[in-house]
Amino acid sequence: MMTFVCNSLKNTKNAAEYFSQFAKAGQCFALSGDLGCGKTTFSRYLIRSLNPAVGDVLSPTFPVVQIYEAEIAEIWHIDCYRLKSQEEFYELGLEDALKNHITIIEWPRIIEELLPASTIKITFSLEGKMRKIRIIA
Repeated sequence: MMTFVCNSLKNTKNAAEYFSQFAKAGQCFALSGDLGCGKTTFSRYLIRSLNPAVGDVLSPTFPVVQIYEAEIAEIWHIDCYRLKSQEEFYELGLEDALKNHITIIEWPRIIEELLPASTIKITFSLEGKMRKIRIIA
């Protein structure tokens, strides 16, 4: 298991840039962890590392998905926090993103069994005053 200690925005940016090297069409990053552990901040840095021209990277909590352009593939930033079932994921047409785009999924638990085998699962935690990012798969 690889762990990044992220006690600053610079540390979080460095971790996101590390993960950006694995980004390609069909690659999924599943981000789990409690509220306020840095999932959205990490996502912002990951998206900007794939396309530095991207300005604002908004949280997808209410729209469920935000889409960004990148040279290697579209980036779909998805937040499953408000979804009640896997059926809602299908109704929104998000399953195609898993095959054709780079997907960054916050709160993936409800769709865990739909994730591709190649998904990079990352957990975020606060341990005392330390923020940690761990690759779990």
